[in-house]
This record gives sequence, structure tokens and C-alpha cells, in this order.
Amino acid sequence: MNIESAILSVVFNVDNWAKGPIINTIQKKYPNVKDEKNIPYSDKCPACLLDIHYQEKKPAEKRPCIVNIHGGGLIIGDKSNSTNYCYQIAGESNVIVFNINYGMPGKDLPFIFNKVDPKSTHDDSYIFPLQIRTHMDALKYVEAHAEEYSIDLDNVFVAGDSAGSQMTSMVCGCFCSDEYANALGVEKPSFAPKGYIMNCGLYNMNVYKYIPIGRAMMVKFMGTKAPHKTEMWKYHNAMPFINEKAKNVLVVKGRIDVMTIFQSDWMVKRLKKVNVNTEFYVGKHIPNSFHDFLLLAPTNEAKKCLAYTVDWVNRMSRK
Repeated sequence: MNIESAILSVVFNVDNWAKGPIINTIQKKYPNVKDEKNIPYSDKCPACLLDIHYQEKKPAEKRPCIVNIHGGGLIIGDKSNSTNYCYQIAGESNVIVFNINYGMPGKDLPFIFNKVDPKSTHDDSYIFPLQIRTHMDALKYVEAHAEEYSIDLDNVFVAGDSAGSQMTSMVCGCFCSDEYANALGVEKPSFAPKGYIMNCGLYNMNVYKYIPIGRAMMVKFMGTKAPHKTEMWKYHNAMPFINEKAKNVLVVKGRIDVMTIFQSDWMVKRLKKVNVNTEFYVGKHIPNSFHDFLLLAPTNEAKKCLAYTVDWVNRMSRK
């Protein structure tokens, strides 16, 4: 067992566990939202299940779609941790949200927090880049069921928070660069996303490899004690591979997010350099602008961020 990752898992899971009552409150607030839960979307790993959230009334026209990737330091978590985010978007808009689980490395403490971090999503063989391959399978699932759910494939977005945001940038990199896609061994759908929502993400782990929290994440995620010495280390950071093909990106950060420091700023700088249509939302309220502040939907700062996100999706969908 990796002591650093075990400590990290406890800290992250306590945070996710504490959000449980809030998630239940949000669900009750939107009785107009229909759920379909635990639908298999990939045969690459049994952990690949998704929930679908959408307003019950079928739209007269095809609707935008978001595929959401939950966070958890690349090593823990569950799609239920993002339910606040997905529910509010679905409840406040015509957007259909696919909230996905994915395989993660072996669980250090299998006997705790199983509700918010199921043991079934963990296995020592679930290491990078398996996750990105299954994220592509989620997009292919959306493509295969577009008619059933009235999805506009010209307006599909990929979103993620924290580590999910890092993986969102990796999905973006695959659609921008054949070199990157080939290195990760992905099979892309026949359409490209309209844009990406990167919430409170970590993108360049070079600055973290000597810090226990960052080292623990990458050692587990990449399945080796020295990930920075491997050939795949070059591809842990998708920023150098992102270009104008990314189309539209919304980057979100909290003013007092000590977890990601300047990472969102670096991403915005890269996106603007390669002429991607970029918007940057900064949650400014203190103290409610911490890491992943947008997941705590009842707070005013989260409400403002979610309203901005819905507006951004609607505006990009009309382009």
C-alpha cells in the first residue's frame, strides 16, 4: 500500500462523504429531472457505468449534451460526487448530461468509503491511458444513442472537475493531435466535441512530482514508482498538444484554490496562444471559492458559476 496515496484517499473521500446530504437536497430541488443510472457504456472495464440526467419533457428540437468526468485526484471517487453539478445543469437548461464512472488504480483502503468510492471501480490494471480510452467510449455511446435522447451531435461538450478536468484536457488533446491520440491508443467517435469545460484542473504535473500529494497521484495513475522517467510521462500533460481544433473552452477556477495554484491560468494562456475561443470564470467569493467550489451547488458562488456554465453552453450551441 502506498502511504501517501492512502492518506490522500482518506482526505478526498471525507470531503466527498460530507457532500452527500447536499447532493440529496439538490436532487429534491429538481423534480423535473429524470435519471437513468448505472448504464454500461464500455466493454474495456466493468467500472464504466454512466448516469443520465435530463428534463423529462422531450424537446421539440435536438438538445446539447455534456459528458462529465468526475474528479478525485486520479485515484478515487465516483460519479455521484458530481451529481450536484449535473443535476443543476439539467434542471436549469435543455442540456442532457451523461455523468460517467471510469476505472481507477487499485484502492489502498478497500474497506472504507465504498459509497463514494466503490471498490468495484478499482483494479491495479486500470492505469493511464485506459481512462482516456473509456472516455472516448462514452462519447461513442452518446453518438450511438443520439436519436433516442434527441442529442445534437454538433453540440456535445466534455466537462470535468479537478482530476476530471485534467482528463478533459486529455480528451481535448486527442481531438487536436493525431500524435497524442495515437500515443494514448484511443478510438475516437465520428464527431468532435463542440467544446470543453475545465473546472479547477491540474494539467502540468511536472511541478508536483516532488510534492507528496502530486507524486502519490501520478505513481498510482501511471502504475509505476517513477512515472516521470517513463515514455508516457510526455503525455500526462495535454497542453502542448492542444490547438485551435479545441474550438471552445470554458476554464473555471476558484480564487483561493490552493490545490491547483496557477494551473488554470497556464491553461488559459495556452488556449489563447493557439487561438481557441476561451472564457475564464474565476470564483471570487471568500471563503466559497476553494477547490471544486462549483460542486457545492447551494452556495452563492457555485450557483453563479453553474448559471454562467449553462449560459456558456447555450451560447456556444448557437454558434
